[in-house]
Amino acid sequence: MAKRGGTDTERRARGDQTRRNLVNAGRALFVEKGYFNTSIGELVATSGVGTRGAFYHHFKDKSELFRAVFEEVERDLTLRSLASPPKGADSWERLSAGLHGFLESALEPEVQRVMLLDGPVVLGWRTLRAIQEGNSIALINDMVREAIAEGVIDDQPVGELTHMVVAALEEGALLVAHAARPARARGRAAKVLDRLLLSFAVEPRKVLRR
Repeated sequence: MAKRGGTDTERRARGDQTRRNLVNAGRALFVEKGYFNTSIGELVATSGVGTRGAFYHHFKDKSELFRAVFEEVERDLTLRSLASPPKGADSWERLSAGLHGFLESALEPEVQRVMLLDGPVVLGWRTLRAIQEGNSIALINDMVREAIAEGVIDDQPVGELTHMVVAALEEGALLVAHAARPARARGRAAKVLDRLLLSFAVEPRKVLRR
């Protein structure tokens, strides 16, 4: 005989769906209105979960939901820009294409609002960096290590180089996000990024067409 309210599997499935609905609502509203202009009531209404109790069953507060949204957006960006290199690309091309993909994403409203504008304020630098360390930065670190191992870029401390490149990349992305003419700003930042990467190359490299 099934337990009241369904089997354990059915209850877990309903719980997973409720959480999914809340994350989807957060992802939409945090982009449209921003974190600080979005209320828990709006999140509950948009998600269709019914009550605030359902919200608090899955998230202790709005910032915890925002973290879940940030992690998802960051993971999606990593998969599309860093983890999907051009076919047949060597280590240099994979690194260059991945970093330029991240810079290009600064034109997207979702990345602008969640990752570049609200993320650092809501989560704080340490939390934000910890999330990235387990995802995008770890992948960039691997790409840098591979390029050094293949003799494509100069042998130097991998972790330090990765963090310096990431810092420059994020600053460039912020310039794009705040620019009056974002597409123009992205083009200018891309040229600087190319110069930065070329300075690490052991031998002259071609700049990939974008």
